Formats: sequence, structure tokens, C-alpha cells
Amino acid sequence: MKILAIYRHYWPDTTPYARLLRAILEEQVSRGHSASVFTAQPSYNDISHSRQPHRETIGGVDIRRIRLLPERKHLRLLRALNFIYFLFRAVTHVLWRRYDLIVANTHPPVLMGWVLRMIHRVTGIPFVLHCQDIHPESAVIANQLREGRISRWLERIDTENCSAAESVVTLSEDMKQTLLRRKGYTGNNITVINNFALDVYEPEENLPTLFNDAVQHPFRVFFAGNIGLFQDLPRLIEAAHILSAEQDIHFIFMGAGAELRSLRSLADNLIGKTVFFEPYQPVEVAFGCMQRADLGVVSLRTGVCQVAYPSKTMTYLAAGCPILLLAERDSQLAEDILVHDFGYVPEKLTFSNIAETISAARDQRERWTADARQKLIARSEKFYGRSKSLAAWQDIFGLGVVAPDSRSKNHTPGLTDGMKKAA
Repeated sequence: MKILAIYRHYWPDTTPYARLLRAILEEQVSRGHSASVFTAQPSYNDISHSRQPHRETIGGVDIRRIRLLPERKHLRLLRALNFIYFLFRAVTHVLWRRYDLIVANTHPPVLMGWVLRMIHRVTGIPFVLHCQDIHPESAVIANQLREGRISRWLERIDTENCSAAESVVTLSEDMKQTLLRRKGYTGNNITVINNFALDVYEPEENLPTLFNDAVQHPFRVFFAGNIGLFQDLPRLIEAAHILSAEQDIHFIFMGAGAELRSLRSLADNLIGKTVFFEPYQPVEVAFGCMQRADLGVVSLRTGVCQVAYPSKTMTYLAAGCPILLLAERDSQLAEDILVHDFGYVPEKLTFSNIAETISAARDQRERWTADARQKLIARSEKFYGRSKSLAAWQDIFGLGVVAPDSRSKNHTPGLTDGMKKAA
């Protein structure tokens, strides 16, 4: 079977999904399938990266990269042009090549699913929508889109996208229920497959000085990843202000994103004392820091658990780092953490309650011995295991896909059988 993945940010780009997709595709190659990915030059979060080959093979996966215009997050028109150009090139790539299945993350939101639906109409190629988050509901939650006529219109389009998909993969039951609440969608093609810990290809030992493993190091509350609207990190800074007298508690933020500047402004005079900012680092460095952190922060704006399940959860746990979850306690994510003793979830998401939870965790730091961390890794592997997830993906790749040579050798790109008869 010939599989094509379409995603703008493939490895070595810095999105978590870039690594997840690589693992999924390489697994299929190991099972005898042919896998290709249509992508662009690394550009996520405006992070500079060395230019990659236009075409290469990594792990048996054929990678084809295109160049896009230089962009910055605040230049929305330029970003939109890049999205449109990328999708146009992806469509032309598909129309003149033979694939048996297309897999794509829902990025750009709604539009990617619509493009796949149009490709399916023209070529008959089935497609899988991998929903790392659900749109437009997530945009409404983040106050990027008002709930109203436009959001309902986008939801109808995305519902049609999901209905046309061979399979829709979500990360949690919460996300599945969000889709099932949509009018006119049966959801009989939904499969829940959670992500697994990100691969660390080259372990890094040279870590930032803040993670110097002195015998009496401060209690490290560590956040690594995108610093954006979904994360709602200001409440963690407010907790840091409440705990400012506790000099042995350090709040460390590593990453980049649209909200970084405002977060630094909110931290104000705590920067360099109890609050520290580190620039984006490769996963290998971040993973090493997680291994030495006392708490790994997973923070989500209220309601985001209904439309997303952050993969950093699994990466913290794979590093043996207990989690501090800042999200609703009635979510599946909170239940997973509490039931399996993966870390801490405040009773309420008030600044004072968050500060109290962190202070209590600091007082219990002796609980997380090296042996306890190893047991944490083992529990998380059993629950979020890579082999478990990839086995579920194997079932997806076997669903309703045409055999490699079942399409006519006289297949004309861009024409379905019905259209050819009409011609």
C-alpha cells in the first residue's frame, strides 16, 4: 500500500506532531508499506533551522519538501498565503501520482479536511483525518473566533470533512464526544488513539545551567513547549507571584510562541529570581531538562480538554517527571493523571489553589525518588505505550483501503470513473 502524509511541519521541524508522524510512517515502512510525506522547509514558531534537502529518504520514508515565503506569526496575511500555496502544491502532487491512502493532521484548520474531501471526490483516494485538536471549536475556546454564523458555517464544513473521511482519529473520549455533539454527524468512523512520548533521537547531556544537578537544587516547576493562547500560562505566573518569597521554588519556561512577550511582562521583577525563561530547545535538550525537573507543567485554557490532549503529557512521563496539570478536574486528562498517580491536579484553578498545590508538591519532593520515577515511567508506558498506539494505527491503515494495483493502469489524474464516462 502506498501511503501519503500531508503536513507542513515534518521532522526535523519542531512541532511535536512532526516526530509523531515520523514514527507512525516509519512503522508502516517496517511493515512493508510505501510511505511518503509532502511537507515544507522547517519554519514552525519562526525558529531558524538549517535548510533541508528538497527530497530525501529518512527511515524508509520518501520526503518531498517545498519552499514557502519567509513569515512571522504576526504577519497573518503572509501566513495565509503560505497555507494556500502549500495546499495547492499538495493537490497537484497528489493528482499526478498514485497513492492508496492519504493521512493528514487537521492543519490548517477546516481547510485541510476540505482539500482532502475534494481530492477524494476527484481521485477516489480515501483519507484519514488525524485530529490533534478540533476546529472550529478550539478557535472559539481560545477567543480567536466568535461563536455565531461563521463558526457554525465552519463547523458544518468540518462535519462534512469528517463524514467523508475513511477514519477520523481523535486523542480522547472528550474529543470524540465533542465531535458527536455536532448536528448531522454519526461518528461511526471515529477511532480514539492517543499519542505516545516523542522520540528522542540523539540524547543531549549539555543542558542549560538552570538544570545543573547540584545536590541541593531548587524545586523546579518546568514548562516546555508552545507559549500560546491555549496554554493560559499567566495563571502560573500569578502563582509564582504568590510564592515569590519561596526562593527555593523556580518556575522555568522553555519555548516560544505568540504569548511569550506578554508572559515575560507579567513576570516582571520575578525574572532572574524565581521565574526564568529559556529559548526554544530541541526535544533532546527539553527531555533532559524534564528528567531533572520536579514538576512538568501541562496547562490548558478552560474547555481545551474537550478539543485537545497535549502530547507533552506523555513526554514528561517518559522522562520520569511528575505532572502538574492546570485544567478541569472533570476532564479525561485529569482523570488519567489522578487515577494512575501521574502527578497533581489542583482542586480549583484559582491562583491561590495552584500556588498551594505547588507548595505541597515541594514539601513532598522526597516522595519522587529515583525508584519512584522509574515506576512512574513504567506506569505511563503501560498506559500511553508506543506499541499500543502503533498497533491501533495498523488497524487504521487496514480499513477500507484499495489494494495497491486495484486502480486502473489507465487512471487519468483528476478524473473519477464517472467523470471519465461523461467525457
